[in-house]
Amino acid sequence: MPVVSRALQLSGVAVGTAMLLAAAPAAAQAGNLGLSHHRVVFDGTSRTATIYLFNRGNVPAAFRIDLIDMTMSSDGVIRPVAADAPMPEHSARDVLEFTPRRVLLGPQQSQAVRIRVRPPEASGELRSHLAITALPGADAAPTIAPIDNGVANGVAVQISTLFSVSIPIVVRTNAKAAAAHIEKLEVARSGMSAGAVLRFDLVRDGPGSVYGDVELVSGRGRDQRVLGSMRGIALYPETDHRTVQLAAPSVTPGQVARLVFSNREAPGSIEVASASLTIP
Repeated sequence: MPVVSRALQLSGVAVGTAMLLAAAPAAAQAGNLGLSHHRVVFDGTSRTATIYLFNRGNVPAAFRIDLIDMTMSSDGVIRPVAADAPMPEHSARDVLEFTPRRVLLGPQQSQAVRIRVRPPEASGELRSHLAITALPGADAAPTIAPIDNGVANGVAVQISTLFSVSIPIVVRTNAKAAAAHIEKLEVARSGMSAGAVLRFDLVRDGPGSVYGDVELVSGRGRDQRVLGSMRGIALYPETDHRTVQLAAPSVTPGQVARLVFSNREAPGSIEVASASLTIP
């Protein structure tokens, strides 16, 4: 699951992460930065992988590439582990190598980033995240200037915005993706507007992570209709469940439907979990 973060710089000092958002699963993107992959999984079939960075802008752009650890909470938010915190048990940093660490791309240019894994001795699943951060240009350096606003020693501060996108690098050794099931399914009408909002817990079964799509469907076969969907939902081992909210704008009261979670890592998107419901 790719994560986009936006850090603000105030007088040259980073003041923190302003937000964490799930990026589009087809190709991660932040600002003018595009990536060819949203996720990389090493499952023993290969020891190398290549992703491509794209500068979609019309001016040159520089990027820094880091390998970081992140953790997921039960609300589905993925947050970076503090630099001074102990390395989490699921970290894959000790078995991953990548190059390059900095790139400068002209307009509409691309760059390959190569990743290599050294297979761990122990079985199980490890994960770290490749973070690509857009570096500020020479004209984006924070500046401080005096202003006349009637306040003594008033200053104007230029704020520059730095975008970063990260993708998970999963390493599995003699392990498979976990299964999952659905619990605590609730349906709420969405106020004055049409449709409904589904809220449920996706619960992990097994020691590894699970990654897939959820759809609310009515009918079967040729009559099947998708009433709402979410793509690229990850559930990582550091939490046993994740609460998900799904908007279903086209449902009607009394409609019978099925909520289906499918594994994106399996050929043909194998159904992992489902629950039947009647829209209130």
